[in-house]
Amino acid sequence: RDSVASRGLGDVYKRQGFDWPTYHGALDKVNEEVLEVKEAITQNPLSDHTAEELGDLLFATVNVARHVKRDPEQLLRNANDKFSARFEKVQAYLQAQGKSLDTASLEEMDNAWEAIKKHK
Repeated sequence: RDSVASRGLGDVYKRQGFDWPTYHGALDKVNEEVLEVKEAITQNPLSDHTAEELGDLLFATVNVARHVKRDPEQLLRNANDKFSARFEKVQAYLQAQGKSLDTASLEEMDNAWEAIKKHK
């Protein structure tokens, strides 16, 4: 719902000429916002400023989705589904090695994740 509002705001500003002509400018803005999030988190990860910068990053990402004619809410649902499916495969991968999420180290879980990711 909020991403719909963000998309709508982007459309309003676009009609008024305040928009990137292509997705390239919008994507550059995402990169800029990532740097601002990193800086804010370094200063204080729990601050209101960090939360504000994270919001800016989300807004910029929604703007990229708008530029490439994609529904950001659907993209997020798809990403959640992909994560869940991959996570289940990681569990099975670890079980095949005689491990569980409780006994595997973060490195082992990450290695399993990357192995699953390579074999989509």
